[in-house]
Amino acid sequence: MNQVKKNKEFIIGYFNAISGVIKSRELCEQYITDEQLTQHILFFDGAFPKYEMFIDEITGEENRIVVRGRFKGRHEGELNGIPPTHKEVFFPFVIGYEIEKNKIISHWLIADQMKLMEQLGVMKQTAQ
Repeated sequence: MNQVKKNKEFIIGYFNAISGVIKSRELCEQYITDEQLTQHILFFDGAFPKYEMFIDEITGEENRIVVRGRFKGRHEGELNGIPPTHKEVFFPFVIGYEIEKNKIISHWLIADQMKLMEQLGVMKQTAQ
């Protein structure tokens, strides 16, 4: 099996392992050495406990994998000063990973934060 295919399978396994469960540092460290990503995951799990992520598309080249997916969670903890709304939210994201020796060593992320703020009721919904 080539390395790109192995890396895609690693990311699919990672998504399956962290979706729908409480995310701990120990769980993250099984897959990640990128401290910023670990902090991001723990922060969002504090605001959206047991949030889920779904892969819609996965592509790769060499040691880089890009995922287009969706986030689903219920707002049960403070999020940047926004008290819990207990609303369920869904929003799209794209995330890129760099993988070495079956660990995520770096990442970048683009998420639709406007859609999140609209669903939490913090911003008015934009015309579609």
